[in-house]
Amino acid sequence: MAKIPVQPILKAAKTAIPRVIEIAKQNPKETLAILGGTGKVVKGLIKDKDKKFQDKKSKGKVPYRKIQYRKYHNEVLPNLDSFTYIQLNTYKQEVENYIKQISQEEVNELAINKPIHSKRTKSWKQVLIQIEDKIKNRNYEELLKAYNSSTYANIYFDDKVINNMRNIENKKELFKYIHQYSERNLNDIERDFS
Repeated sequence: MAKIPVQPILKAAKTAIPRVIEIAKQNPKETLAILGGTGKVVKGLIKDKDKKFQDKKSKGKVPYRKIQYRKYHNEVLPNLDSFTYIQLNTYKQEVENYIKQISQEEVNELAINKPIHSKRTKSWKQVLIQIEDKIKNRNYEELLKAYNSSTYANIYFDDKVINNMRNIENKKELFKYIHQYSERNLNDIERDFS
């Protein structure tokens, strides 16, 4: 009888289990529906993982960037609609800084750690993409609402942005101004703002 190599199996399980728990944590209702009666076990694993993280955090054993990453996933990304333009830009700049930091660390580290850094960079870039897309779409929506209604009460933009848009007489200049904030296709802008 042939021997089954146990080490690769254990190694694969060690890396897969945290990912499964993270996915289950992000989608608890779907996970519980799939698992049926074993849902209590999954809830327990999720709570245990959170408790361990909070314990490590309180002891100062969790890096700041990891705490921030969890904050972005749990608090910022689900609530992107509730932030102003300035807040979203601040988040965007913060995430860009984290990506730069990781890139600089990658240059200074040994080749062994490069896969870890590239994984972190990829995760932060996914957050950045979501924030940038929300900024572009929300900018376009708010400018369109303000253009169509002179009484529109805007809390997203600074009043100066809306007033500048309303003071532009030339249509081409208006389209350029809107494009500057939304990066939308000029044909779409011309269609919606004519």
